[in-house]
Amino acid sequence: MVTYAELETGTYYLVKKEAGDDIMLVKPLMETGTCVLLLSDNGEEEFTFWQEKKTSIHQIIDELTEEEADEYESLFEEEEEEEDEF
Repeated sequence: MVTYAELETGTYYLVKKEAGDDIMLVKPLMETGTCVLLLSDNGEEEFTFWQEKKTSIHQIIDELTEEEADEYESLFEEEEEEEDEF
């Protein structure tokens, strides 16, 4: 069984928390002895939340490569630049 403790800080993952859930993008930002702070994007908004390391994840679907992570981040940099222009 996969848990949040197995996710590496600074790496993006596509996960399903529960069997029927939608796919969610998560990136561990930092960790304590028992918890991990995650940045998440559900397709509509970006948010952070704490999760216990021992909590199970139904499925890790994919791990983004560095190139894919850079491409993902550049999508939002372009949007921010466009918003600043107005």
